[in-house]
Amino acid sequence: LDSQVVLTRWYENSLALFGEEEYAAFARSLHEQGSYNPKIRMARMEIFGGASLVGVDGQGRMTIPERMLGGFLLDLEKDRDLVLLGDWNRVILHSGLRFRELSTKAQVNLDEALTQVEVSARESKPEIQAEREA
Repeated sequence: LDSQVVLTRWYENSLALFGEEEYAAFARSLHEQGSYNPKIRMARMEIFGGASLVGVDGQGRMTIPERMLGGFLLDLEKDRDLVLLGDWNRVILHSGLRFRELSTKAQVNLDEALTQVEVSARESKPEIQAEREA
């Protein structure tokens, strides 16, 4: 991890942890979508307004700003575990209680998910081939 990372609110009341360069690229992409669409405006407000630059010590520890804990933790007293999930160029943090709740509600069948990914990849191959030939 870098010595400083950007922590922001994310899907399902989770938090996303970005390297500074990755966050800048993400922010630029979101900014380029404009602010005409109310849903994009709301996303921009939540993500930009809630972002915080957080220091990481030599052992990889960081302190989550208190203002982010309210929507993140289900129970401030009981919810003491964190689940960290790698998601390509970022890390997603879930509270332990919320992650258990999400995983029991939305059991994902990995076989089905992988099959959909493979089908999607096969369907996009002709486009990739056409681009290479052009």
